Amino acid sequence: MLRPILLIIAGALSVALYRMLSRGGKTYAYARAQSISFLSDGSEHVVQEESSGSIIITNKTVMIDGLEYIFKPSENEPVQALLDFDESGLRSVKVLLPEGEKQYFIDRTPGATAA
Repeated sequence: MLRPILLIIAGALSVALYRMLSRGGKTYAYARAQSISFLSDGSEHVVQEESSGSIIITNKTVMIDGLEYIFKPSENEPVQALLDFDESGLRSVKVLLPEGEKQYFIDRTPGATAA
């Protein structure tokens, strides 16, 4: 019963990944993430997550674990993601969500970043 659902999900993710890779995107691995929620009193609630996954960056979008976000919007599109670079390259990707932000930190261990 659960197996067909998992196969459909895997197939959809495979198609999305193929679509992004065929556009000439660059793939990175993230090693951890943090969620930031903005509370009504103006304070922030930060939750650290030990998680991992893949990030694919193309000309205008970033795909994180199968979900696509725009970081270079066209005229009528909102910015959905921000890329953070330092002298070593991509440091993190911040996704702007309605309820806050989620930041994914790039895994810089040798062999973690693929072209």
